Amino acid sequence: MGTLKGELDLIGIDTLFQALSARQVEGFLHVRRRDQRILLAIAPRGIRVVTGFRKTKPLGEILLRAGKITQQQLDEMLAEQRTSASPLGEIVVRRGILARSVIDSALRKQVAEEIHELFSWTGAQFEFQSATEGATHAEDGPRSMIVLDGNVMSLMLEAARRTDELTQIRALIQDDQLIPVLTELPGLIDDPGLDRPALEEIVPLIDGERSVEEILEVSLHPKYTVLRTLYGLAMALVLKIRDRSRSEGPATVLGRPAGKDTRSRRRNGRPVLVVSDSPTFRPALALRLQTAGYTVLEEGTSLDPAQALERHPADVVVADVPLDAPEGREYCRRLRESMPPPTIVITEPTGPDLTAHALDSGARFVLTKPLNESRLLDRIAEILQPQ
Repeated sequence: MGTLKGELDLIGIDTLFQALSARQVEGFLHVRRRDQRILLAIAPRGIRVVTGFRKTKPLGEILLRAGKITQQQLDEMLAEQRTSASPLGEIVVRRGILARSVIDSALRKQVAEEIHELFSWTGAQFEFQSATEGATHAEDGPRSMIVLDGNVMSLMLEAARRTDELTQIRALIQDDQLIPVLTELPGLIDDPGLDRPALEEIVPLIDGERSVEEILEVSLHPKYTVLRTLYGLAMALVLKIRDRSRSEGPATVLGRPAGKDTRSRRRNGRPVLVVSDSPTFRPALALRLQTAGYTVLEEGTSLDPAQALERHPADVVVADVPLDAPEGREYCRRLRESMPPPTIVITEPTGPDLTAHALDSGARFVLTKPLNESRLLDRIAEILQPQ
């Protein structure tokens, strides 16, 4: 292919990725926008970030500021690094400070965040140089070894999902100077949208003193992951946020402002039955629907669907069940036989079998986790709108 260059706005990053993928080429893609630059290695097996536009802090500094190591330990590891030439991450794993899975997960999220953010860039220029032209570039540390799937559709869907989710998150966490405060330990949280290694790393940073901005600075994980974790904790009702300027104590900001989005969906308290066995997901979902103006009824899957509907007459059923598990499909079968009102099933993404399971469930809509709340509210509103 040789060299290809131009304005990214004219071709679109998705079209560019698709063209490079279709031709099975290998080379380097340089994208620049004002003072931001990123260099990607493109190959049939996937995409690597050779040099990112986000300058991540050294691992040692992150661990030191997060309180996971002392200055003495850092000095010892840096001395070992100089004599052994081992990456600091290898030394950290060898000393048992962090598991390798935690470091690998953090690196993969940093890489993914930079690639997904490209889909929102405007006014950028690009230049692709084929490997056959002899182009080479120095690798930018351990994260340059992370290879992400180059499937254009997957990248586009994930970028769109993140954009939607960040809009929801920023409706709650509107200012990075706000200070998160844990109201209880989040030991029972099972929100599938939360990354467990990230949760375990971020929770100790929520000390009631650090602001969101400070947590972002000391966390091993990228901004999106940190904000998503804080948002998930807030939705599980174990986190409050206070303004540093307020000396009288925490101010709860879990309630969303009633803007046009919320008012347009209010249905005068129409009853919605939420079915879930999760001790955290169900109350969080119920709170969100109540905020949108619905009367929410709650039940677990242990109660027969016919009895649940007799006990809780509803206009819509929202069922959180695993369609990839026999018990989830069995519950949907019993629910379908009970002649329920229109049903929305929330489930884990299950790969190629999801479509078949969704059709068998008898649901009007099937949404996958992590749940896009705006999409759920849209689907409920669609069901309840006058015919």
